[in-house]
Amino acid sequence: MRQTPDDSGFLLLETLIAFVIAALALAVLYRAAFDGAASVAVSRQETAALDRAQSRLAALRVMAPAHRYVHTGPDGAGFFYRETATRLAAPHGAAMVAVRISVTERWGTAGRAVTLTSLVAVPAQ
Repeated sequence: MRQTPDDSGFLLLETLIAFVIAALALAVLYRAAFDGAASVAVSRQETAALDRAQSRLAALRVMAPAHRYVHTGPDGAGFFYRETATRLAAPHGAAMVAVRISVTERWGTAGRAVTLTSLVAVPAQ
């Protein structure tokens, strides 16, 4: 009588395929964790930029320059700001005129930016 081979264990090829599948699964999980961490970092920077822009916009609203105004510079922690105020056209003899004010905070090398814009009424001069 002839004996049949015992097929109860894993073959070397099956074991290698299992290791490859496990390695691919770990690579996908690692990539997902890394992307999540990067998204959290970008979110923190956007929040910081938004806070800085809101603060600068509030100060610019109080100042409310009646004529063209542009100011730029570093804002600390790798942020750079640009403040602008532009007087909008108004009817002749109007007591108040609208001024568009805008604050942009930029950071990083990817060109990320947050821009806030508002309108302010100032006395006509």
